[in-house]
Amino acid sequence: MRLILRFAAACWDLYARAFSFVASSALSNRGIVLTLFAVCVLFITGPWLRSSVSRDFRGVHIPWNNLASSRFLPEYVAEAPRDWRWDSIAVPLMAITAIGVLVALVRPKWTTYAFGVLLMASIPALAVTLWNHPGLYEFFESEIRGRGMLRTVYRMEHDDLMTVRAPDRMQAFGGQTGKIDLLEPAHPLMVPFNYWMYGPWLIAAAAIGVVSTKRASWWTRSFFVGSWATAGIVLAVAATWPRWAAEYHWAQADAFEERNQFDDAAAALERARETMPHLGYMRRYWQERGKIDFRRHYNSEYCAFFVALQYLEGGDVERARDELEPYVYAESESALRDLMAEIIGHAAAGYSAQGEREAAELAWREAASIAPWKPVYWVAHAVTVVGTSPSRAREIEDRYLAELCEVGDCFVGSDFASALGDAYFENGEFEDARRMYAMAMDIFHLPKYVNLHAQEGRLGM
Repeated sequence: MRLILRFAAACWDLYARAFSFVASSALSNRGIVLTLFAVCVLFITGPWLRSSVSRDFRGVHIPWNNLASSRFLPEYVAEAPRDWRWDSIAVPLMAITAIGVLVALVRPKWTTYAFGVLLMASIPALAVTLWNHPGLYEFFESEIRGRGMLRTVYRMEHDDLMTVRAPDRMQAFGGQTGKIDLLEPAHPLMVPFNYWMYGPWLIAAAAIGVVSTKRASWWTRSFFVGSWATAGIVLAVAATWPRWAAEYHWAQADAFEERNQFDDAAAALERARETMPHLGYMRRYWQERGKIDFRRHYNSEYCAFFVALQYLEGGDVERARDELEPYVYAESESALRDLMAEIIGHAAAGYSAQGEREAAELAWREAASIAPWKPVYWVAHAVTVVGTSPSRAREIEDRYLAELCEVGDCFVGSDFASALGDAYFENGEFEDARRMYAMAMDIFHLPKYVNLHAQEGRLGM
């Protein structure tokens, strides 16, 4: 008995010593610094940009620039899963963090400089994310409009599907929802603030690291943080300078166009595109160039784009399609194909609202083929097909279920699996229906929005 008691006492003593060592190490100055570096790693590799439907863009996905070699355009990078990029903003930030960990272990007095360098580098990284990739934010804006079309499609299947009543993912982060076309449009330089996520938190964590590891008065600490932040702002301006120069030329083009100096406006707009070539792929550029050509009475694809967009905003979908269709083919610019797909999507949503499912199916399939990088269209096509012909559920699952990884909105993904489950259920394939309902429940795992009707239907599997 004494031997057992001694063994138990020795085990307890060993446990107490180990716990004391771990707790004291974690709560020591060095342990807290290493924990803060670990938090910075989470912010670096975490989501930096969040869209309405597609997957988040993490720091490892976003490059420093948008040169032709990077091909960081929506038609190339919207699909998931995405590869980690060696030219991403995360690579130098991770390198600085790794060096900072070594400094904290070997030369703790230098740790404040490691956090200072991290602060200085994270500011231009955030600026690059916000302003060096304007085409990405046009894609995000189009996804908000596309999710409105998905609401119409899902409503035709069942009013209790979560996508019908649930807000999109952007509402929780201050994004735009609902009828955004009725709101005053924000300047393109301000739009990115609707979609940013962990970048500002990284800057805050680095600043906290500088303040907490600097052994000096609060005035000296504040000056130290301000110095590193000022250096970061200078680097941010240098990293995003082409965008600011392009916006200056763009403002000149607007001023010339308002004074009816159309040739000068076209020249200024061309200077903006040459300063930042990525602008030439954007809807914003095509619309502005088309407006100038329209007022100069030039019959060009830019003019057709501008006129078609006006028809679309006025609700005349058929005339918008007739205007743009002669210029759209497989090798057309992405802006043309994107607008054509949106026009066809509006037509398909109208067919769905009127109960014309066969016409809607054909239109959604055409839109998905024109703009394959946008998941909204193939999701709408798949849901329309299984609603019209439940016997094709197996075909739709084999074709599209693997692509569900491209959908970041859990409501849309869960309802997609539910639609397949409903189709299997109508066919009498109850095992497959149960499998799809279970998948729908796995996808939807957020307790912040509860749709009892939809969840009870899935739990009744």
